[in-house]
Amino acid sequence: MNYQITAYWFCTPCEVEGRDPEHDLSCWNCGGAVTVTARPVVPQPPPGLLTETPR
Repeated sequence: MNYQITAYWFCTPCEVEGRDPEHDLSCWNCGGAVTVTARPVVPQPPPGLLTETPR
């Protein structure tokens, strides 16, 4: 099973927060360093499992 890791972060100087994929974290406002506040791991279904139901 595949997993998606998303980092939730907070920028202290700007007092803003955001979420991004785990790599290359920076503040969207100032471009500076951020503090990671959470890293939830969410299982992703296998490809093809999410199909629309025929109507």
